[in-house]
Amino acid sequence: MAEENQNAEANNQSAKGGGSGGMLPALLIIVLMPLISFAMFKFMFIPMIKAEIPEPGEGPKIHAEDIHVQTDADLNASKYEFPQSIVANLKGTNMTRFVKVRITIYGVHPELTDEIEGVLPKLEDFASNLLGSLTLADLEKREIKNVIRNQLKMGFNHELGEPLIDEIYLPEFVVQ
Repeated sequence: MAEENQNAEANNQSAKGGGSGGMLPALLIIVLMPLISFAMFKFMFIPMIKAEIPEPGEGPKIHAEDIHVQTDADLNASKYEFPQSIVANLKGTNMTRFVKVRITIYGVHPELTDEIEGVLPKLEDFASNLLGSLTLADLEKREIKNVIRNQLKMGFNHELGEPLIDEIYLPEFVVQ
């Protein structure tokens, strides 16, 4: 009879999970994971990063003759002012608000004016679509003119097929 009771207790313990054996893997994970993370970072990631960084004195040599500093005289080499202002209705205002922008383009390419006039309808359409996608909340942001300037520059250079435009100025920017 005593043997049957011992066998019954052993079966009950094995059915319960065997006591504290389930906690051991959890404790090992809690203790070993930070140690493994630290070791991988110190002995694997940091040496890989250091191998990519060039030593001081290595790398390309830059001479003063190789640097071209653009001056205002270079920017005045080619200037194109759109013949008319771009007017677009603002998004989400039921066509009751609009933005009016006059665009002036500067670049050093000698045939900038001819290149722009060749695709002027595309540029005007791009500018109109860009301005029409703005909301009144967008125009209340302080940096919106710089954002518009950069988007116009990237879009215009894309339409022209090569980066001919150096600067875009918006001398007239009216929201009504």
